[in-house]
Amino acid sequence: MLEALIGIFTGEGNLTMVLLFFTAIIVIYSVFVFYFYRFLAKKNLIELNLGQYNQYQNPALLKFFAAIFYIIEYLVILPVLTFFWFAVLAILILVLSKGLDASTILLISAALVAAVRITAYVSEDLSKDLAKMLPFTLLAIAITTAGFFDVSALILRIQEIPSLFSHIPYYLLFIVIVELIMRVGDAVQSIIHSSKASGEGEELEAPSPTE
Repeated sequence: MLEALIGIFTGEGNLTMVLLFFTAIIVIYSVFVFYFYRFLAKKNLIELNLGQYNQYQNPALLKFFAAIFYIIEYLVILPVLTFFWFAVLAILILVLSKGLDASTILLISAALVAAVRITAYVSEDLSKDLAKMLPFTLLAIAITTAGFFDVSALILRIQEIPSLFSHIPYYLLFIVIVELIMRVGDAVQSIIHSSKASGEGEELEAPSPTE
């Protein structure tokens, strides 16, 4: 099967097939990076706002369901979304790279995803630049490296994809923990700013001693 597939692209007169194959690889990678940086670089990665469905007036129930919705958003949905972007990025880097083992590729992918998520809390513009700069740099390096347009070598690298999935859980857990830390830190910062703003407002509203 593999030999037949390689033969289709490596046979004489199959330059058009080779051109189409590598054009498709570059297009798929570029489209992924486009959506990758537009989605992952947002500070509020999840915009479902499940809290809007919490209609309870009882304070205890309100807090309980707010916690449930928070867990659903950031401990269930977030890991699924993160796994998708992280896994696809790792697969594409594996296909494009040459001489990198699975653990190194996963390390690069996890570091990139975590860095993009951290910088999203600093500046979304910075996060977008980071999220698209490194993947496109990898693409530029790959296509200018000798041997990239060897179809048989590329297909063999595609066969190595299953080796990535045995190591993914550790890196995924790391990214999710980083996200939760940044989310908690951002919430604490918002509470502090709100407290300061309310305190300053009370001082402005307080009557002066001469009144």
